[in-house]
Amino acid sequence: MPIAAEGDLLLYRRQSEATAVVIALNLGAAPISIASETIGPGGEILLSTMLDRRGEKIANSLDLRGDEGVIIGPSESVFV
Repeated sequence: MPIAAEGDLLLYRRQSEATAVVIALNLGAAPISIASETIGPGGEILLSTMLDRRGEKIANSLDLRGDEGVIIGPSESVFV
């Protein structure tokens, strides 16, 4: 389910009966920032394309580096 698509940003939600995750993709070379209210309340990074942000909590905004994508889930999620 799409949440936002503007410029180099693509933000969408994948949902099953049990849980939901948000995928945030920066398809451009320049860093971007996304307000946390756009993403949804709470959550943490479960996986990053740069492999260095697992467990990072989302507070007021999500900053994505150029060409970075992240999967965001509830803080209590276990991603295997």
